[in-house]
Amino acid sequence: MFSKILVGIDGSEYSRNAVNYALDLASKYDSDLFLLAIVPSKVHHGDSSGVFGMVAPSYFQEYKKEAEKWFEEIIAYINNNTTIDTKTKVKSEVITSPFSTAASILNYAEERDVELIVIGTRGNSGLKKMLLGSVATDVVTYAYCPVLVIK
Repeated sequence: MFSKILVGIDGSEYSRNAVNYALDLASKYDSDLFLLAIVPSKVHHGDSSGVFGMVAPSYFQEYKKEAEKWFEEIIAYINNNTTIDTKTKVKSEVITSPFSTAASILNYAEERDVELIVIGTRGNSGLKKMLLGSVATDVVTYAYCPVLVIK
């Protein structure tokens, strides 16, 4: 049913829960699984590369190292607890984009013909009281394919 599944990862409990659901579906449907982390587009004073909206290389590298730790944990879990072949079925990537996180997720998914996007209800934005995070809301609103939002 789903040959390609994308799961957005930001290190939050909600994104970890989303990974678990995505793994179940990927196992069931023998899907390719895309693990995607988006570097937040916030630029701190003094970190700017001089171009408005760009992420400083040092910030990107720091975030990428953190995301790669998340990916390593997920891949180790997959290797130890599923039959998914991580060498051929799992792809992980950290990207930065001048667009919003939601737009970046949607562009990435569309470029790869993803058939299902799995994301957590809220991420690490700090807005704990919102019913549904702004990224999840935008992805659900603008996605061209089904979106599974996990609590």
